[in-house]
Amino acid sequence: MNTSEIEILLEKYYEGTTSLQEENDLRDFFQHKYVPAHLESHQKIFGYFIEEGRQELNDPDFDRKITRNLDIQYIDTPVIRMQQHKNGFVFIISIAAGILILIGLFFTLRQDLLRKETPVQFTINQEMNFAVANEALLIVSSNLNAGLRQADRLQVVDKAIKNLQLFNRFYQYQSIIINPDEIQQKSSKSK
Repeated sequence: MNTSEIEILLEKYYEGTTSLQEENDLRDFFQHKYVPAHLESHQKIFGYFIEEGRQELNDPDFDRKITRNLDIQYIDTPVIRMQQHKNGFVFIISIAAGILILIGLFFTLRQDLLRKETPVQFTINQEMNFAVANEALLIVSSNLNAGLRQADRLQVVDKAIKNLQLFNRFYQYQSIIINPDEIQQKSSKSK
């Protein structure tokens, strides 16, 4: 690989976007004795990783010792509960919201109570228009009520037709329900 490709791979390596194959290519490149002068600092880093990867642990109880040390360290460490802070924060926010609602209600009710009711003054022309509109609405209302009474009569007729249909079904099956022997005699005569 040439130097420019290695520099691009190094940039990707420090950004954490290299693939395993590209990392292996970098290790292979820095294992050689001849490395350009401007890349020698990187050779020391990769050389360290290569040397540490070759070393083997001589102590078979290493995993157990590490685990025991970690257990002791976590036992002595105090546990910090974050939920208490969340509940306190929610409590403070809810109190603030309640106070804002009370302030809003206070100003709204205060304006309503202080507002003086002034009687509405109508001119003669407005009073005549109001009387004409009121009379027209009364006529519409009476006609609407008459139409609703007619609709009630139609509902009664509809209900009666449904009851007749039920009776019709009953008469259809009456002979089967009341005199089942009569049906058997009719069917034997027709043969």
